[in-house]
Amino acid sequence: MFCVECGKEGKTYRGLCLDCYLKKNVFFRIPSEITVTFCRNCDAHRILNQWKTGDMWADIEDAIKSRITAEIPLECSFDREKGTVTCRGTFEGRKIEKTGHIKIKEKYRLCPKCSLQRGGYFEAILQVRGAKEEQLERIGEIIKRKVDDQHSFITKKEKVRGGTDYYMGARGAAEQAAKEIREKFGGKLTISSSLVGVKDGKRVYRDTYSVRLPEYIGSFFKLDNKLYRVVAAGRKLQLEGMDGETRYIYEKELKRAVKVELEAREATVLHHDKNTLYIMDSLDFTTKEVAKPKGWREGKKIKIVEYEGNIYAFEYHEENHIL
Repeated sequence: MFCVECGKEGKTYRGLCLDCYLKKNVFFRIPSEITVTFCRNCDAHRILNQWKTGDMWADIEDAIKSRITAEIPLECSFDREKGTVTCRGTFEGRKIEKTGHIKIKEKYRLCPKCSLQRGGYFEAILQVRGAKEEQLERIGEIIKRKVDDQHSFITKKEKVRGGTDYYMGARGAAEQAAKEIREKFGGKLTISSSLVGVKDGKRVYRDTYSVRLPEYIGSFFKLDNKLYRVVAAGRKLQLEGMDGETRYIYEKELKRAVKVELEAREATVLHHDKNTLYIMDSLDFTTKEVAKPKGWREGKKIKIVEYEGNIYAFEYHEENHIL
């Protein structure tokens, strides 16, 4: 066979000898530009019609590689400073290399998530009731994590009588957050739906997840002439006696108990022995001896209360668990 270009005899490729084929054939086609759209409100970016967050340059490199067409197996490298892509491969033992310049074209608009948020859109309401001050920060962290996991948003956070309402962009985030809050802190979870309209011939509902935390958690009661602190709730209340006793009662049994309003304060454990904690009181920085709470281990937080001339210590939990 003869090359139709130079007349050389031998193996041909589409009528051309190897040298002529390598000169005329385009082995790699590299795009001349990539458009990146940035959200005006958050750190999201869109490349090839897909909104993403995270490493933009890694996404750009992936997009460039996905748009390169090649006739042979190739390896590519992207130089962001020069704005070039170099493709390399081999054909019939010959090394093939091509470098192309790529323009990064920028656009700006709101991503779909921020557009919905700006428009006041929400799929569910998460109502949290009865949370104490020390629980609020942890509850907020749970909600934020679930929102981030769902790539969603909080449209509005509203303080209401008895608690807080969170208007959430994704029903799944509200549901997961409500269940975790109940699991961590106890209480009751109720779910309700309301019809908000019709779309494409289908009814559209909005869900409300209401978590009511146990009002007794952390409270002190005098029952049968003993002082107890409520530490957990479920079908029964778990009481922790200041003398180390653990007791389980039904909520209705509290009718024969007397609620005692005590102001707890932090204390620092200086050292301890088998049954005693030696602490420094945060009120006056004096040292005191108190009975070691049941199950206490070194490193655990301690608070103290004063009642009828005695000082009691108890282990301080930021979370209270459902039984």
